[in-house]
Amino acid sequence: MRLITGGSGVLGRALIAELLARGQTVRVLDLCPPPLEFRDRIEFIAGSVTDPGTVERAAAGVEVVYHLAAAMPQAKLSAEGFHRLNVGGTMLVAEAAARAGARRLVFASTIEIYGLHLPAEFPVVEEAEKRFTGVYSRNKWECENRLLELRARAGLSVSFTRMPMIFGPGFYHESSMRLLFRLIRGGWPVPIAADPAAPWASVSAADGAQGLWRCGEAAAADGEAFNIAAADAPGCEDALRELIGLSRSRSKTVRVPRALLSSSVALIERFPRLSPTPAELVRFALYGGVYAIDKARRLLGYEPRYRAVEGMQQAMDYLFPRSSQVKSQK
Repeated sequence: MRLITGGSGVLGRALIAELLARGQTVRVLDLCPPPLEFRDRIEFIAGSVTDPGTVERAAAGVEVVYHLAAAMPQAKLSAEGFHRLNVGGTMLVAEAAARAGARRLVFASTIEIYGLHLPAEFPVVEEAEKRFTGVYSRNKWECENRLLELRARAGLSVSFTRMPMIFGPGFYHESSMRLLFRLIRGGWPVPIAADPAAPWASVSAADGAQGLWRCGEAAAADGEAFNIAAADAPGCEDALRELIGLSRSRSKTVRVPRALLSSSVALIERFPRLSPTPAELVRFALYGGVYAIDKARRLLGYEPRYRAVEGMQQAMDYLFPRSSQVKSQK
């Protein structure tokens, strides 16, 4: 039995498909039910990872736990609220898994723990300095360390996946990306609200699920963290132009002058309510990021199946199916 917490989101639904394709029995713990296509093929427990009784019931008889449930940076929570869900919920699940005799917990961490690195430091490896982006990334780093302590104390094997933005069916949480997809579908001009050459790291949900599954199975994954990303990180302008081309849209990219972009980033950092993107992430627009996946390739056998733009296209096709494409603007 495999348990997925937060299994109804963009990454969770891809992991359900991955595990079912590999003949695994799957249980999902989430506040929301998974997609209809899976409901007669899995066990679903409705509830929160912060509820001890629900967590104990979900962990019973489980061999591997994939812990995806978390409050994302876009959530409107206090620092205490983030910590209660992201750290408190994680440790509740991990301790229940250890008591139930699970052999491994795979924790979905984030590349945001690295914080901002400059191009001279690319690609960012797992051992790079942790500079963080905000409360979410600090929560994830605390979880990694507390899970390693639990591993030493209780013998529960743990491993960590650090992913950039995840694209695929079920994508919903980043309103600026939804707007960008809508502009492309409608054939409208698409502003490049970033340095045109800044590398745009991402991963398809399917490849993220592959990385999670491999972390759950490989002996070498015990106690280790892995960057899980697409093999490429194209510049923002190149990525958008390719996405426009794949969509057969009439959209054209429009560059935002660097001085205006820099001023806008500084303004959003000072007044975060001005932007749908969390303020701690907007400075990535100036530099981007590239994350090394050599370790995952070497120790897990991980190999991405989709390029960065292909993952983006999967998310756009889910949100705005081609059959409902708005007539292109002239």
